Amino acid sequence: MERYDLLVLGSGSAGLYGAIKAAQLGARVALVEGGEIGGTCPNRGCLPTEHLVTAAERYYYGQMVAFRGVTPRKARLNFAAVMREKEAVVQHARKEKERMIAAHPNITFLPGRGRLVSPHHVAIDGQPVTADKTLLATGSSPITPPIPGLADISPLNSDRVQVITRLPRSLIVIGGGEIGLEYGQLFLHFGARVIVLEKEARILPREEPEISNALRRYLGEEGMEIHTGVEIEAVEPLPRRRGYRVAARKGGETLLLEGSAVFVATGRRPNTDGLGLEEAGVKRRPDGAVETTPSFETSHSHIFAAGDIRGHVRKLATVADREGELAAENALRGSRQTMEYLGVPYAILTSPQVASVGLKEADARAAGFALRQVDLSLPEELPKAIADRGWVKLVVEKGSHRILGVHLLAAKAAEAIHEAIFIVKNGLTVEDVCRTIHVYPTVAESILRAAESYPKAA
Repeated sequence: MERYDLLVLGSGSAGLYGAIKAAQLGARVALVEGGEIGGTCPNRGCLPTEHLVTAAERYYYGQMVAFRGVTPRKARLNFAAVMREKEAVVQHARKEKERMIAAHPNITFLPGRGRLVSPHHVAIDGQPVTADKTLLATGSSPITPPIPGLADISPLNSDRVQVITRLPRSLIVIGGGEIGLEYGQLFLHFGARVIVLEKEARILPREEPEISNALRRYLGEEGMEIHTGVEIEAVEPLPRRRGYRVAARKGGETLLLEGSAVFVATGRRPNTDGLGLEEAGVKRRPDGAVETTPSFETSHSHIFAAGDIRGHVRKLATVADREGELAAENALRGSRQTMEYLGVPYAILTSPQVASVGLKEADARAAGFALRQVDLSLPEELPKAIADRGWVKLVVEKGSHRILGVHLLAAKAAEAIHEAIFIVKNGLTVEDVCRTIHVYPTVAESILRAAESYPKAA
């Protein structure tokens, strides 16, 4: 029976970087994967999504008159070719992951499904392997909510959409969060009619209300039909394969909406079923996530967990990378390293993009901070060529003028937010930002403009 210092279940972001870190520490590592190498991000997540979003933007905005004197060209769309190119990008990324593993001779890649038999024993497709320590990094999967009729039609989601070759004529998106809006808008840009249904009172309910409301207005101007505060009652196929009908309740009104495809984007759940957690004495939370300490240790001291399996509200490959490294080092060295999440940025790849770092206003108030926030409409502050749509919001502690959070809605917001990471992580004030010279004109400069407008007497 093979024995390893560390056995890693899952080759996604947390598992891959955890295995590499362990190999760098000199450990003998087994990396177990029952699906595609690399997990969600390069195969079904951020990488293919960004590729499709960019292709759709080039097609859509290339046909629009944005500036006087500029005549756009009529673009032609071959959707099947777009999907083939996307798949080539995914295959390249997968090979890069394979090369990363091959660069470390003390990592053994074991294809197959792993299941804990005991704290030190794992069966991989039935074959036993032993390990001193185990790192659980099996990621998460899209949720199909218990809506009558929904499971019967095998709706699209962020996994299934990766293999389609024909553009839906019309799309009903269930869920107005980041995944629903990213895919809803890219299909809208490709020419589909798109309807978004969100149960909360606004789209992107975890974002700042000003940003959610502004983005809804922009999406509506592009032709997206959005219904918020709705409860989905049933989904059924239309006769003669003409698509699907979704029945939804909004207040006292029943909406009957039809589309050629249904896309479900109501969240993701940790992949913990079938792992043998109970046999190994590993506890799960009610939401299915593995219960861990801040240093990634599960309820069994020899088993650690990192990444989506821990049940993060916002599932980010960048967070999983770092968690995997820390968890592997803690497992092998007995250390108690933890991760600081306040300075972790994220972006939503709509157009304009949403990007954020630090505390939201509501969270800061709930934590007891006295605040004075600053909101600016980008079109009023920046030239049209830089930002004809967008918003910036600073969450500032009253008295100290320390910036607790920066939230952007803008073209290239995902690039501009990086300045804000250092602002939030280092506790900089509006005065610090005002003393910093920015490139003009840029989206990042909007953070300076917001700081300059902060009431100095606050």
